[in-house]
Formats: sequence, C-alpha cells, structure tokens
Amino acid sequence: GRLGNAFAPEARAFGTSIATWAKYNAANIFRAEKILSELERVAENEAAKNNNFKLRATPYNIVIQMIVKSSSNTKTRSYYSNERRSFEANAIEADRSNENIVYAMHLLDHMEYVMKVEPDAFTYSILLHAWVQQSRPGNEQAADHAEELLRRRLHSAGEPESNSTRSRKSSKVAEGDVWPNVKHYSSVLKAHAKTKSAGGARKALALLSEMERVYSNAKFIEEVDGKSEKKDAAKPDLVCYSIVIDAFAHSRLPEASDVALRLLRALETKYKGGDKSMKPNTRVYTAVILSLVNSPYSGNESQSGKQSSNAQKAWSILVQMKKNGAKPNSFTYNYIINCASQASSHDEEDQRIAFDIAIRAFQELRKASQSEEYSNTEGGCHPDSFTYAFMLKACTNLLPFGSLRTKVISQTFRECCRTGHLNEAVLHRLRKSVSTEQFYDMIKLPLPKYLDYRSEREIMTHDLPVSWSRKHGVERDQSQKGEYGDSVWKKGVKMDFRTDYGVK
Repeated sequence: GRLGNAFAPEARAFGTSIATWAKYNAANIFRAEKILSELERVAENEAAKNNNFKLRATPYNIVIQMIVKSSSNTKTRSYYSNERRSFEANAIEADRSNENIVYAMHLLDHMEYVMKVEPDAFTYSILLHAWVQQSRPGNEQAADHAEELLRRRLHSAGEPESNSTRSRKSSKVAEGDVWPNVKHYSSVLKAHAKTKSAGGARKALALLSEMERVYSNAKFIEEVDGKSEKKDAAKPDLVCYSIVIDAFAHSRLPEASDVALRLLRALETKYKGGDKSMKPNTRVYTAVILSLVNSPYSGNESQSGKQSSNAQKAWSILVQMKKNGAKPNSFTYNYIINCASQASSHDEEDQRIAFDIAIRAFQELRKASQSEEYSNTEGGCHPDSFTYAFMLKACTNLLPFGSLRTKVISQTFRECCRTGHLNEAVLHRLRKSVSTEQFYDMIKLPLPKYLDYRSEREIMTHDLPVSWSRKHGVERDQSQKGEYGDSVWKKGVKMDFRTDYGVK
C-alpha cells in the first residue's frame, strides 16, 4: 500500500473496523468476514517475518456475534476452506432454524484449530446463549449442542488440578480466569429446562450434580485475609438450583416433586450453614409447589401416622417460605389452590382438609392484595383469572353434590365477575362445575330451547353483556349492590364453610 510493504496495521484496528460494521448493521457479515480474512493474511505474513503480531479472540467474537444475530434466511458462505466443517455439521444442518449457529460453530473451529487462536469466555457465552434461544419444547437438540459446546471447553481445559497449578502462578486470579464459569453452566441448564421434558430435566440434574462434585474436589487458588476463598472451578449458585427445580416442576416425571424438595432442602442447608447467597427465594419455593401440582409426592413425611397429602405439603412449604422471609406471590397461592383441587383421595376427611387449604390460600391471597406489605412482591400478589378457575376446580372436585356446592360455586363466580377477572378459562371451568340450567342462570343468558351437548356451542366472554366487562365493573358494583357489589366472600362465606362443611 501507500505506506509500504513493511507496514502492518495493528490487530486492534481490524477489530475496530469489524465492530463498526457490526454496529451499523448486523447483516454485514460479508464485509466483516472480508476484514477478518485480511487480518488473518496480515498475521500470517507477520509471522513469516518473525514479527510480534498476535491474533486474539476479540475480532472473531464480533463476527460470531454478527452471525448468530443475523436472520435465519441470510445467505452466508465461507471464505475459508473446509477445515471449519468439524462440529457434526451434517447432522446439525438438517435443522434449518439452527443454520446460522452452525455457521458460527464452523468459524469457532477455524479460529481454534486452524488459526490456533484460543477462544475466551465471551466466545463461549455468545454461542451458548444462541443455543439457549433455540431450545424449546420438542427441540432438545439445541440443548444437547449447548452441552457439547460446554464439554468441548472442559475437555480443552483438562483436569481441574492442571488449571489450579497454572492459576497459582499468579498471586491474584481474576474472576474471568475460572471458566467455564457459572454463567456458562447456567446457560446450558436453562437450555435443558426450556425443553420442559423429562429428558431435559434429568440432563440438567446430572450437570448440576457434576458441578457440585467438581467444585467439591477443586483446589483453592486464592487467599483473602489468610483464608482460602476461591476455587478453580465454577460454584453452583442459586440460579443453577432454581433452573433445575423449575425444569423438574415442568417435567411431569413421577419423581419430580421428590427431586425438587431434595434440592430445596439442599439450598436451605447451605443457607443455614452460612452461605447467604444460597437463600431460597420466592421463585424457588413456588417452583417446588408447582412440582407437587404436576407430580405426586412420594416422601415419607407423615402426620399422626398418615402420609401428608400434596396439599398439606404445599401448605407447609408456604409456611416455611414465609418463615424464611420469602414473600409468596399470586403464582404461589394459585399453585397451592390447584394442588389442593387435585386431591386424589376419595376419603371425605381428606377432601375436607384439601378444601380447607384451598380456601385458606384464597383468603390469604385476597388479604395480601389489600396489604402494603405485598405491594412490591415480585410477580404481584392478588387474585387473577387463574385463582378463580382453580377455586371452581376445587369446588367441583372436593365438595359433594348438593346445595352447598352450588352456593359456593355461585359465590366464587360472582366474586370473579365483581373483580373483573372473568375470561374463557373461568367460563369453561364453571360450565363443568354445574348443570346446564344453573350455568345459564349464573351468566344471565336465556336457556336454549333445544339442548344437545353434542351440538351446544361453547359460551365465550363476547357472548356476555357488555356491562360484565372490567370497564363497566365499578358501575355494576354500585348499581347492583348486594348481588355483585357486596361480595359474599367478604360476608359469611367463611362461616358458611366452617358450619356447613365442618372445616376446622
């Protein structure tokens, strides 16, 4: 060029140029790759001259990030030889939605194996995040590729002991030097959890167990105030445990609630042992309760010689979480009500206990919605459409046929209408809870002249009077005082349950 053949721009200049194109438009992959190709050519020429020109991961990271962010239908082509096609390309490329990530993986192969440039933590973070974004129910392949990428780094890093020996050469070790770090592991755990499958949950648990084992066996590499504080392995944190518990809560595995409760106890033990960062939060406790909803609890806890029901276990978790300072939210109470509504026992006493738990959860939720203490609770703490749908489900499954059941269902439905939470889910649940005549009477619509369950059209919210909408709710409350304005939940329902149904 004009500056002579002996002049070579710094690698940082190439990186700045690539970053500029990336900032302007993420679709400029062609231009970015051309600049990267030129950078590699300059590096090879300088190496031949024995000049100190070292390639680093940063420019590759920028291009990789551009690739994974570009649209899936972007036509990309390689400026490199076939050395990149070493990451199970043929198997992965069958899935067109993963095409860009596969192409980015080829660039990683070329970077590490051809150009001998060592990837850094950010390189793996970009690619792991991309696989997490592709993971979804029915697509476990993306999560598997995320774990393969993580293990690729573990294999290249070698055994923890070799890492610790290398790390102890410096008196101070930065947090970024320990990698794969906990964020890399949590990304893979999240990818497995997003599949919401039994296989995904088991893989997540296996990876968490491996994390605990490796961290337990790792050596200390840093001392603070004369005490060993840091190990050369990623420490499983609260986020990792929360992800795995959530994975089992959605897996519907028979052992899901057992595993979730065991992980919760492990967290509480760590917290009580002095690790304040492992204090279970609202999300963790709520996910454990959800696991009880989706799978039966087969533990050996018993009350008066009798195994506790799922509803009783869910309520005990609520008590424990409030004792530990975690505030329940709407999801917590809704899951408890739903758990109680699914009581499988046909014993009248067991059903009474389950219904009592559902009512207590509902009343606590209503009270919390009016309390300033729960005003800033994550996720909110107030009844919603799910609350009333689950309460109708509890009435249907736990109350015997009769006037009391009809009365409670009617009261629940009226309260739902008064608060403006009526939707199709509530109407559907109401339709399954009462007879056709009672249903049409409750929704204030004329009974069809000819009833045939095979041809009967499902009633939707748009079939109801406009005055039933949330917009007109206040006016309706004031104009129809006594029917909708003064909710029977506020007056006498609690007494009705306790006297008529025998709730203690």
